[in-house]
Amino acid sequence: MTPSDREKLLDRASVALREGGAVVAPTETVYGVFTAATANGADLLAQLTGHTQVANTPAFTLHIADREPYVSMLQLDSPVARRLVNRWMPGPTRLVLRQPEEVLAALCETVGLKRGLIDDGESVAIRLPDHPIARSIIRSSGHPTLARGIGASKWRGEHAYDLETSTVHDEESAPEVVIDDGPTLHRRGSTTIHIWPEGRFEIESGGALEESEVMRVLTTRVLFVCTGNTCRSPMAEAIAKAWAHDRTPDGLTFEIASAGIAAGEGHPAADQAVATMNERGIDIQGHGSRLLSNEMIDQSDVILTMTPSHAQAVMQMAPASVHKVFPIDPLQPIGDPIGQPVEVYREVADQLERLIADRLKEMIDE
Repeated sequence: MTPSDREKLLDRASVALREGGAVVAPTETVYGVFTAATANGADLLAQLTGHTQVANTPAFTLHIADREPYVSMLQLDSPVARRLVNRWMPGPTRLVLRQPEEVLAALCETVGLKRGLIDDGESVAIRLPDHPIARSIIRSSGHPTLARGIGASKWRGEHAYDLETSTVHDEESAPEVVIDDGPTLHRRGSTTIHIWPEGRFEIESGGALEESEVMRVLTTRVLFVCTGNTCRSPMAEAIAKAWAHDRTPDGLTFEIASAGIAAGEGHPAADQAVATMNERGIDIQGHGSRLLSNEMIDQSDVILTMTPSHAQAVMQMAPASVHKVFPIDPLQPIGDPIGQPVEVYREVADQLERLIADRLKEMIDE
């Protein structure tokens, strides 16, 4: 399709949803039949896909284009619950969120749905697809949708090909609009994650994501970067590890490391850095310097540099990392204490302690 034809097709799909019809569209997991999130839309979707009921979850899943206002309405008391919701919306996931009665009632009222469709009295099922076509037609329709997966390959003719858990009844007329974008990314259904407000969660097997991929987001890999990896970044690494070790466990963890953009390999930390950390009860005697590599950048979730120039150097090495590279303090760079007396190292350590506590807390509370 030309860009113009593509836009016209997406507009037709949005109008069809707005007027109460059904649309077949791709997501990153499988193709789905979409209808408006209304009582009539639920009836139509049940007619087209069968009156299926997945055990222990709501009858229908609310599909949205954007997180707000829905996520802000949820009660997510624990950092784990917040992290899972924030990281997997959007994503190849279906989140079944246990929520208090008042939250379920407010969500259904906001959507304009009667109770018992997207909720089961204890939980609500929500999905935010990570696919531009699905999100575009939902957003342009002006209303959330309901959807059920029909297959990972494509829609052929009037009916779905390569069906998975549901089917399209032959006696029903075809949906008003069918958008064929070729095979989907994952070619498997979304992964269902059950999440309780206090942070307990369960991951159903058989979906697009393995359990290890879901669990991975509960660990934040932080890399501190300076020049030679013998003064500032080793102290930052040690301070961050001590902070993470001493915090009250909440289900989130950190993996912390350091490197230098012009470091030699295996050099010990500066004597003054060792002494400064010893004063704080932290031993970095066994530190060995490391030269920053693209692999380290790729494996890190957040890279905190001592100065803006260090951040520039990291981004020049790996332009795709721009979203995760930050000077630890863009207004007051951490000066290099190399060759200075131990008092200067103490000032740097004091500065790092304040900044690191703030930055790691931000990562937990995101």
